[in-house]
Amino acid sequence: MGISTRRFTGKLFSKELTFYLVNEKIEVNFQIEGERVLDSICVFSHKTFLPPTSGHNITVYNRLVNLVKEGFKVDFYVFGQEHSSFTYDGINVHTCPYSPLLNFILFNRVFQRIMKSAKSVEAHLVFSSLDPKLASFAREKIRKNDLVLVEHIWSSIFPMLFAKMFNKPVIIIDHNAETVLSRRFLRKRGSLLTKLLLLFRFVYTFVLEKFSCQTADVVVTLSQNDKTLLQNSIKIPSKKVEIIPPSVDTSTMKNTPSLGNKLRKKLGISKKVLVVCFLGDLTTIPNFLAAKYIVEEIAPKVLPKIPETVFLIIGKYKKPLLLPKDSNIIFTHEVKDIIPFMSASDICIAPLTLGSGVKLKILTYLSFGKPVISTSIGMEGINAKDEVIVSDINSFDKEILRLASNLDLMLKMGRKGRKLAEESYDKHSVTEKLTSIFKEVVH
Repeated sequence: MGISTRRFTGKLFSKELTFYLVNEKIEVNFQIEGERVLDSICVFSHKTFLPPTSGHNITVYNRLVNLVKEGFKVDFYVFGQEHSSFTYDGINVHTCPYSPLLNFILFNRVFQRIMKSAKSVEAHLVFSSLDPKLASFAREKIRKNDLVLVEHIWSSIFPMLFAKMFNKPVIIIDHNAETVLSRRFLRKRGSLLTKLLLLFRFVYTFVLEKFSCQTADVVVTLSQNDKTLLQNSIKIPSKKVEIIPPSVDTSTMKNTPSLGNKLRKKLGISKKVLVVCFLGDLTTIPNFLAAKYIVEEIAPKVLPKIPETVFLIIGKYKKPLLLPKDSNIIFTHEVKDIIPFMSASDICIAPLTLGSGVKLKILTYLSFGKPVISTSIGMEGINAKDEVIVSDINSFDKEILRLASNLDLMLKMGRKGRKLAEESYDKHSVTEKLTSIFKEVVH
């Protein structure tokens, strides 16, 4: 019987392929003709991911660096002090200053005070969406790229408009269901001025988030909870929303006792001392309030029972806090490497009373195999059961003391938490889904 061979050519993910079918059934060979062409992504954000040590920064960094490893060419555009371009772990970073008028308004002291009354230290950053300069700076890059990716609604308007002008697909990553977060702020007590500012913030956020999600081709949320909240608040069709959880690099973010012991020695902490850790950027109101609660409520209740306990609070702040005189509470400020600090910790806590979206601090705690105590707000969007103790904020001290007296429970929770991080939140499995969505949208 004769052999029938047919030759075909075509494109797959920007690469021209040649393959052959034998007897119309079996693929026996394929080859790529010419050089491999990489898909390119133009990313916009109102804030940088550098250094990748806080929750937001780690989330964005993990996503972008893994896209680079998957073969994408990534250009990241963000507002900065001056025009600059450099490469960080394969990511092409471009910074652009604000427009002069907006720069004057945003960083004016009076405006800063007004925004601080709105209960957000970085509230002025939300208005970066009104500045066309960043998108104009990247105009040609948008025109030549395959895809526009917007991190947060706060940098969405003009990158999206330029993308639509050049008929480019747009994906937005909605980190926190911001309309829901603004509504939660609105429920807090405050003066009449504060209430009016929070009402303005809520309306502004609602309009901006609705525009961003309606304009985007795909909306990415970080959890099913965020998807539901987003659909309920701004009525986005379910089929348009994809769920891709934040990720942690469990291969590097793991408990390393030698580094932990070295740090303890440097800080003058004995190996036998209980170390309770909180990780968070203190320039944000939810984390600031959590740190304040640790200092004023949790530590004073725990220390009389276990006097040598050390509370380690890791995260940047813009100006010195009213630090306690008690040497048992250590503020580290922002650190370059969290591995020694996490490895030196025994129990990790998240006494959060405000916020929305998935908290990467919880995933970080789990990745390091540490027992975790959190409020229900801290656990939003994370599918955990007995890996974490979910507690009323007023009972954190009791839960810390309970864990401290039960080493077996601490180790058991740590092992279960580490397993959950590896199976559900490791960066490699998360990147596969994101890459699939990108390629589907582009091609």
